[in-house]
Amino acid sequence: MENFGANVLASSVALLILIGIMGVVYFFWSKANIKKKAKYFEQIHTELAPGQRVMFGGGIFGTVKSVDGDVVEVKVRSGATLDVSRYAIQEISK
Repeated sequence: MENFGANVLASSVALLILIGIMGVVYFFWSKANIKKKAKYFEQIHTELAPGQRVMFGGGIFGTVKSVDGDVVEVKVRSGATLDVSRYAIQEISK
């Protein structure tokens, strides 16, 4: 029985070390992805200009009519014009 306790302790320590290493790897991987996404959205928001076809949050597509600070006027297919935040835009269609 004495040997059993030592084996359980050794396995527990090894498992904790493995979980710790996985946590550190996940942290750095997540940080890199967040930085990449932030750069992507910064580029989208600075390149926004009238005439571009865009998609925003809910999957709605439209064409930019004007950009006034943080407010973007977008015309959708039905002919309606929406005022949306420039930060709601997820993608500029090429």
